Amino acid sequence: MRYAFLTFLFIISYIIESTVFSFFPVAGVKPDLILIFVVFYALLKGPKEGVLAGLIGGLTEDIFFGHFIGLNAFPTLVTGFLFGLLEKKVYKENFFIPILTVIAATWLNQSLVFLLGLSIEGFPANYVAVFQNVIFPTLIYNSCLSPFIYGKFYKSTQKRFFRQPDY
Repeated sequence: MRYAFLTFLFIISYIIESTVFSFFPVAGVKPDLILIFVVFYALLKGPKEGVLAGLIGGLTEDIFFGHFIGLNAFPTLVTGFLFGLLEKKVYKENFFIPILTVIAATWLNQSLVFLLGLSIEGFPANYVAVFQNVIFPTLIYNSCLSPFIYGKFYKSTQKRFFRQPDY
């Protein structure tokens, strides 16, 4: 049930990202809400859950985006795993943790998407130009949204679908 709800959350996030945030682009880019949720979920639940959230979130983007299956799934899965490793190492109630993790995760994820896309497509590209025009504005947008999303998301993980069962 938890993964069905997570999939539903990612689909809704993608719809909001594609509709509402299309009207509010920053430097021509939209935020990556799915990545934000994957990072927060991984940070709160650990690497195994982070991998699953990354896979579900990345496949959701791949299915809707429609270019190559795996172009977003693999980088988002890796990002979910790596930030899940921080679960027991950071104080989750710290105001700066969501901002800093989203900054690092956006850079990592977008760089992996760039490298994977470069290897699949085979076209020459300039990472510096991609960083300036895509990665950096997305990083800023995501980090500005993260404190507002994190508080609600953190509370929701303590209840209902996201709460770990007590054994």
